[in-house]
Amino acid sequence: MSERLIEVTDDTFEERVLEPQTPVLVAFVAAWCAPCRELRPRLSALAAARDALQVALCDVDLNPATADKYGVRGMPTLALFVGASMESSRVGALSTTQLEGWLDAQLTS
Repeated sequence: MSERLIEVTDDTFEERVLEPQTPVLVAFVAAWCAPCRELRPRLSALAAARDALQVALCDVDLNPATADKYGVRGMPTLALFVGASMESSRVGALSTTQLEGWLDAQLTS
């Protein structure tokens, strides 16, 4: 895992996702989810490449309160948080091009 790709829990979500001044991309994942495992290397590369973005993983099976709070039903769900609010979300293992395009559109608007 990239040293910039962090894991968050129900207990650390507020501190690591909602409090930072920089945008945070959270991937809601599960160990049993094949598309989640497929997405992980892309997220690691994204975390290493974008200094102005923090990238986090949240395992929904281990952290059900956070997943419930944000209405996560499909895996993987990618949610972009800016400040203390979820600005946008996407479901599915996006390709690198799709992921970067979606983030660029969200972060420049």
